[in-house]
Amino acid sequence: MSNTIYEWSFSDSKNRGKLWYIIAISVILWLAIWWIFTKQYWLSFIVFLIAWISFFIENNSAENIDVNITELWISIWDYFYDFSTINNFSFIYSWNNAILIRLELSKKWIKKIDLKVDDQICSDLKKILPNYIEELKWWELTNSEKLINLLKL
Repeated sequence: MSNTIYEWSFSDSKNRGKLWYIIAISVILWLAIWWIFTKQYWLSFIVFLIAWISFFIENNSAENIDVNITELWISIWDYFYDFSTINNFSFIYSWNNAILIRLELSKKWIKKIDLKVDDQICSDLKKILPNYIEELKWWELTNSEKLINLLKL
């Protein structure tokens, strides 16, 4: 077993209020009713299916994510990512505070992983990770990612 260099954990739960769920259910029902009236029944079925799957994925996901960095890999929850499968990493800031570390992977299906960090974790990782992976300094949140964070999706 490899020695742990650094470890932290963060909460991945989303704090959504009643208003968010009321709006989401209203939009889903409105879309489904609209597509039924326009005789696009398969679209109303698809929107219900996507909403149902999203609800169960969110309720069955782990609340705390553990991250361990060793000399050989990065372990995120129960998954191991060898340093050879990670192309680069970057810290993403909101105003002057670090909020994420983004790992870009060379895997076929998973291209990037975002992990929540704070300023202390960021300063610690800036000392450790460049020894193993290349750092890119130009990544920012895209407009769609900003919208997703704003809407708490």
